[in-house]
Amino acid sequence: MKKLLIALVLVLAFAIPVLANPFVDVPLNHWAYDAVQTLAAKGVIIGYPDGTFGGNRAMTRYEFAEAVARGLGYMEKYVDEKGFATKDDVALLEKLVQEFADELKNLGVTVEDLKKALGENSQAIKALEDRVALLEKYAAPIKFTGDFDILYDAYFPTATGKTNIIFKDETNLYMAATINDYTTAGVTLTIDNTIDPNASPTVKADNFWLIYQKDPWYIQVGQIQQSKVGLGLVLGDYQPEDDYDDDPEYDLNYEGFYAAYTPAESDIAWKTWGAVNKFYTVKLEWEKVALMATWMPESLTSFYNAATSDLIVSASGWTDFNGGDTKLEVEGGYGAFSATYGVAGKLTLKASEDVTITADAHYITAGFTPADPTGTNLNPTWAGGSNHHELGSISAFGDDEMGFGVKGEFNLSANENEGDSKWKMSLEYDWAQKISTSAITNSVEGVLTFVPADAAKNEKGLIDVVYNITSSSFKVYGGYLNYPLNLSNENNAAFFSAEAQYNTANSQIVAVGTLQYQWIDKGTIATIQGAYDTVTPAGVQPWSVMAKLGWDMAKNTNLTLSYTIGTFDKNPDDNTLWLGDITDNAGTLEAELKVSF
Repeated sequence: MKKLLIALVLVLAFAIPVLANPFVDVPLNHWAYDAVQTLAAKGVIIGYPDGTFGGNRAMTRYEFAEAVARGLGYMEKYVDEKGFATKDDVALLEKLVQEFADELKNLGVTVEDLKKALGENSQAIKALEDRVALLEKYAAPIKFTGDFDILYDAYFPTATGKTNIIFKDETNLYMAATINDYTTAGVTLTIDNTIDPNASPTVKADNFWLIYQKDPWYIQVGQIQQSKVGLGLVLGDYQPEDDYDDDPEYDLNYEGFYAAYTPAESDIAWKTWGAVNKFYTVKLEWEKVALMATWMPESLTSFYNAATSDLIVSASGWTDFNGGDTKLEVEGGYGAFSATYGVAGKLTLKASEDVTITADAHYITAGFTPADPTGTNLNPTWAGGSNHHELGSISAFGDDEMGFGVKGEFNLSANENEGDSKWKMSLEYDWAQKISTSAITNSVEGVLTFVPADAAKNEKGLIDVVYNITSSSFKVYGGYLNYPLNLSNENNAAFFSAEAQYNTANSQIVAVGTLQYQWIDKGTIATIQGAYDTVTPAGVQPWSVMAKLGWDMAKNTNLTLSYTIGTFDKNPDDNTLWLGDITDNAGTLEAELKVSF
């Protein structure tokens, strides 16, 4: 019952904004007038304080509810007196209670009051309990969250392309609604440029989504963010909008639909997804085999990395050899219109608890639509290490290419106990060649990672070495991140990071040092960073210095102020440890306020 009464309090709280406006008057011919007159004649409802009923004018809903509440109180007092109220009287009052349930709550009438007046098994009690149970489940069926971000950038000294003051703001309102047990929906409302006097405000409703989930169905329309769709080796990470920077955890991000039908009593699962006039996919999965068809109805140069209209049919299979430590995956795809194709295979072997070996191979003809037509894997500037995982690549491999790779991951620690130091190493060899030419990628990469005992958050040491056998050049990175400094004050904390890299291809050395000091009790963080670059554009100084102050002004409210001399640009699309470059002499003053709710 306490739970029931709490729910009634919630109902009252939600009703307050409604009561601020006048209620619609009840018409004179409303059915309830006869009921009130009947009960009043028998003394169940006593009317207004002056002894009048006011039957010649229309009553407001609130006045009517007050009369019903008086009747309930009167009936509760005399309900045990034999013959005071007939069964029909109680039925009429129950009907009134159900009609004016919300108003009665606002007058302080509780479920206990109703039980005393009408009895434990009253239909009105059941109706009200059902309503409260529903409100408990959907007391707040629509939830609003959001964030506000305002940014101010000014440049002094200025540099090419950096002469204007930037003043912009963005507000996002996220609405999520629970429709029923199986259906949820949401939408994002984005408002831009409400503060800048030189820009026109824009309002956009975007990222609508609706999800229906009830076995055996899962259906989603609108904004699709599926982390795993099982596109396989050749088709790879289908990223038509390349939203990696915004949502790095998602492989698939687009406006469209996704549906899966997976009956429990069957070994077959059906899946389909697509974006209107861009692509449509149907996939059948049976035990450890899949067949898939992808229809691209038009040229998708701006959408899908220069892909052309095509119908791609593919088949894939995988096995873990009866639950063993060895897993084999193979896939082949064929472009029906372009007469192109690609095949790939991958073998993963868990040799022991501390050693995992992965090997893959591929052969993909020129023009195969889902593959990367730019041949990113053969980029001579940065050829090794991320051959199979280049950002911007649509498939796992480039087209017009054959190649293979072997990678070993080794746990060098004696044990994995909590608080112990951890050493890990990976070694990888990649080889790839253009089918139509003699261009070759041939590289070796090794990464050593160290996490000390009782490490601070994100504290670790790293060494990454890549040797390009083709060009006889190498690139090396070394760094120790977030080393905690000993401070006497427990309310403060300090961390230091040092990183450096060397690339023999252009004899470039880049070094970065970062000191971060935190006033924990004040929610404030000060950061000083210095960078040095031996290879910069003509006229650009080889150093950069940045000072930044972040302040948690209140809960979910943060203000950041920073000033930088010399732009140190780390490519946000680079998912490697590569530090970046100093690109100009500009001085950048930046202020940013972020609020979330």
